[in-house]
Amino acid sequence: MKHEEAFDLLNEQIKDIPKAQIRTVSLAVLPRLMNALDQQQESCPQCLKHSRQGEDFVNNIRPLFEQNIKMSKSFEQWADEAQKHLKVRHQQHVKGRVTSTYTTIGMAIGTFIAFIYSYFIVENSIAGTISIGWAVGLIFGYISGKLKENTLRKNQQLY
Repeated sequence: MKHEEAFDLLNEQIKDIPKAQIRTVSLAVLPRLMNALDQQQESCPQCLKHSRQGEDFVNNIRPLFEQNIKMSKSFEQWADEAQKHLKVRHQQHVKGRVTSTYTTIGMAIGTFIAFIYSYFIVENSIAGTISIGWAVGLIFGYISGKLKENTLRKNQQLY
């Protein structure tokens, strides 16, 4: 299923559902995921299987918003498996996930380095130094993540 087709089908079904409820399910990636599976399904039987399962969700997404716990868990499991398969087998990554991972790691490293620096070397405000370390780590992590995503985009490994 192509991106546009999945997008149109989803929009048609969820037009009366509040945007906040839609965001909790993270449907923004679903059309891109379906497109990535569609591109690989001719050469990969696992992608074909995931694509068919995804089409079932795209064609009938309403129960996901009606507190159908069984369908919610099934959808989450399918999405996780499909994304893991694309990452491991085809080196395809979700747009934004690499940047957020790098940003989180950068914040943790920046905070840790600032804490060590503040605790052992300088006798000043630990909270201030940690805040600066966190911010510097955030900036470096974000920039590193964006550079990595640009590389992935150039190699057509981002969806």
